[in-house]
Parts: sequence; C-alpha cells; structure tokens
Amino acid sequence: MRLSEDLAVVPVLSDQDLSSAAAMSGDSINMKNYHKAHFIVNFQTLGGAAIYVLVYSGATDGAKTSALTFNYAFGGAAAGSANCDVFSTWATSANLSVAHATYDNYTLLIEVDASIMDVANGEEWLTIVFADTDGGATGNVSVHALLEPRFATPGTALT
Repeated sequence: MRLSEDLAVVPVLSDQDLSSAAAMSGDSINMKNYHKAHFIVNFQTLGGAAIYVLVYSGATDGAKTSALTFNYAFGGAAAGSANCDVFSTWATSANLSVAHATYDNYTLLIEVDASIMDVANGEEWLTIVFADTDGGATGNVSVHALLEPRFATPGTALT
C-alpha cells in the first residue's frame, strides 16, 4: 500500500509568515470528489499573540462563505521532542485559538468531513484560514492536506 495512491496529498501553505496578513488563507480545495480532508499543520516560532484557525466552505475557489466546526488534536510536545507524535483527545471548534506560549513548534491535526459543507448551495470548496485576530502574532505555518477520495480503490466508480 502506498499512501499517495489511496489519498490525495495537497500542499496548502508552505512556511507562510503569520505576521504578513491579518488573515492568511491557504489554497482552497475542491471537495467534490472527496469524503474528508485531513490537514497536517506545523507551527514554527510562534510569538506575540495567539493565532486563530478557522475552516470555511464556499461556492468558488477562495470563497469563505460558511464557517465550519472541525475536529482537531494537538501533538503532545514540540516537534522533535518526546511525545510529539502522541496526540491529544479529539475536540471540536469553529474558531480555534492557538496560544503562542503553549503551541510553539507543535503539530495540529484537523479533520473536516465533506458532509458538513453546505453543498445544497454549491459550497464544495474548502479553505483553512489563520487569523491574527488579537494583532501582533508572529511565526510561520506550513500545511498539507490528505484527502479521502469518494472511491474505494484507484480506478473504481465514485460512491
């Protein structure tokens, strides 16, 4: 089994400077052919203020129409440390506050099921946003998404 043959791997943000905008949007993902998105978020050198994580659905690429409640779990320690790969219990949020003093250099997992998107209104695009709501946030973020396709194995019919 090769992960890249069973899941779509999508680079969403690459080492983006969180202080460069009040709200940093990742590349939007068209979820039309996918059941679920798994975001792997890596924070580096956070400082200054908390950063807020939000996930939206929209009808077009980049549209942020409906805020979604997502599942998330933080790594147990900073990357490279013991327990960094032991994740917390899953929780939910629609506006997750990431405290710079607590989660500097941590990994955050986010899961979004496509069934919660407002597809009745054509909202099949998914966008993750990092907002500097309080002002003064610094650091960087990198994000990749793993997408579960609507087919069981490569080459089979959509379900």
